[in-house]
Amino acid sequence: MPNISPEIVNRISSIQNQIWQTVSLTVSESMGSAINFGTPLTVATSTADLYAELGSPRLVIQFAFANLPENPHVLLLPTETFAELAEAVKGSVPENIDENLISEIRPALEAIVQGMCLAVGNIKNEPTVASGLSMRFQILSFPPNMQRTDELMRTNIAVSGTGINGTMIWLLDDETAHAILNIPMDEEGEDGNGGNAYHGAEGTVAGVNLEDQGLEILLDIPLEISVELGRVKMLVRDVVELGSGSIVEIDKAAGEPVDVLVNGRLVARGEVVVIEDNFGVRITEILSPEQRVAKLNEVA
Repeated sequence: MPNISPEIVNRISSIQNQIWQTVSLTVSESMGSAINFGTPLTVATSTADLYAELGSPRLVIQFAFANLPENPHVLLLPTETFAELAEAVKGSVPENIDENLISEIRPALEAIVQGMCLAVGNIKNEPTVASGLSMRFQILSFPPNMQRTDELMRTNIAVSGTGINGTMIWLLDDETAHAILNIPMDEEGEDGNGGNAYHGAEGTVAGVNLEDQGLEILLDIPLEISVELGRVKMLVRDVVELGSGSIVEIDKAAGEPVDVLVNGRLVARGEVVVIEDNFGVRITEILSPEQRVAKLNEVA
């Protein structure tokens, strides 16, 4: 099957904050405590790469939108995030990570799906409900619609709250993305694959037509690349009391990817490496060239 259009990835990326803000409100109301789903990063990714990456058991939430029942999408919570969420719901550390634990915290998990449906309904301006909802703690078994495609859309979401500091992955196929955006599958760009065609012609960088984007004259302008390890909110009194030797605990677990920002805009995530005497970042997730150009347009 053809690859997912960069334009579709870009449009899905642009609505992620709206979706996960709604999910944060829905889940927080269900649990009675603040849970935040944020800093989403959306990329097109190879299905084969996902098979290789997702080989360990995790919480798998699978459902479809009722108007597209043959195209389920998947939410994946690693064991650690699942356990932290369960502890926040139960008020105690779970003894076992299994199907019984899913039953105990099912209302909180259903609230994630409800929030997504509510947000997508607002985007489409029509009621949206879930069908075929299942929750299992297992190694992911890709549904048939995902087995038939070479690429899927992947969004990584940070999950945080009291005692929670983890991640979640949302996988969906091209047809579901089109449905969310109210774009029929046959209404594609002139390249036949949606969006702008990628060519290696003059005036392009990584296949993006810079003349169309109005950015060709900006190629030699330096940009500030920053790497963010994490953030934390503190009371004024706690900041005043900081001194030499104080430790500030940030909202990111050891080993989690760091955020790579261009002029303050999130464009990639990666892992910290040491190059001789300097730190560096090995990129593990990055927006497509077209999405990066769109981010530069926002900065400009």
